[in-house]
Amino acid sequence: MDAVELPGAQVPDRFGLSAAARAAAMISREIAYADPDPLALSEFDDRLYRYATTLLSVPHTSLLGPIIGDWRRVQAALARRLSPAVHIELTRVAGYLSFYLGVLSADTGADTSARRFATLTEQFAAQLDDRLLTGTSRSLDAAIAFADGRLDAARAAAARAAAVEHPYLHGWAAAAEVTLAAAAGDEPGVDAALARLRDRPVVHGLRHPGWPAFDDVREACVVADAMARLGVPGARSAAWRAVAITTPGTLERGWALAALATTLVNHDPATAGGVLDEMVAILDTRPSRLLATRVHEVLLLISTPPVDHAPRTAGAS
Repeated sequence: MDAVELPGAQVPDRFGLSAAARAAAMISREIAYADPDPLALSEFDDRLYRYATTLLSVPHTSLLGPIIGDWRRVQAALARRLSPAVHIELTRVAGYLSFYLGVLSADTGADTSARRFATLTEQFAAQLDDRLLTGTSRSLDAAIAFADGRLDAARAAAARAAAVEHPYLHGWAAAAEVTLAAAAGDEPGVDAALARLRDRPVVHGLRHPGWPAFDDVREACVVADAMARLGVPGARSAAWRAVAITTPGTLERGWALAALATTLVNHDPATAGGVLDEMVAILDTRPSRLLATRVHEVLLLISTPPVDHAPRTAGAS
């Protein structure tokens, strides 16, 4: 018996149905193979935590290459037809990688790059229901504005970061408010922010991307810096304590030394100069725009005659 042709088998593809079907097959295969394998996702997650722990301790030259490489790989993956769950996860990863690059850009003086990465971080955060990434994005805005000398904008951004009320971010947001209030000479603002800093939730043992864990060493540096800027009684003792508990050669030691030098400029300029030399040595191995600015501020204090003023007790209204 002869083969029977199906009706319409020889009808020309006048409407492009066959071409659309071929495209559908290609799209189906793209969807099937678009997601990175689970191991790749796990490794991205691990690297986010590793970058967080080294963000403020490893030189920029050692961090930028790996972070930019991961950032480019994640952006390329996000351009594919990912499953919804993987798209959400990679958007989170992309947000934190953009945050790291924003921090590094700001602290190296690359203002345009910093603002671009900050905007991108904010956009990624807006796509997710992730309080930590949202607050971290706002804290980056505060850091960039502070580096630019825009104190009002920095304080507003720090307040927005604090308003997220994420336990992990609480210490960093309060610390930013302390530093910015002290830089603005707002003593009541410092007192209020210090109270929030000291009441921060305990988050020991939790792993989160973004800023490194806020600990007692960082608190001591923030408190010493604020007291030194305001010139309150006990500032020198607080600075010595911060120096004693920080690790030599680190940025934390640099900030503690900045507080100490500030308290010494009018009483022992020679010792203050030696402290500045140690800060410069730290900057030689761990460049930081913010710490370099602090060195410049202390140098200005050394070259400026002291102004007599009545001492204020910390916490007084």
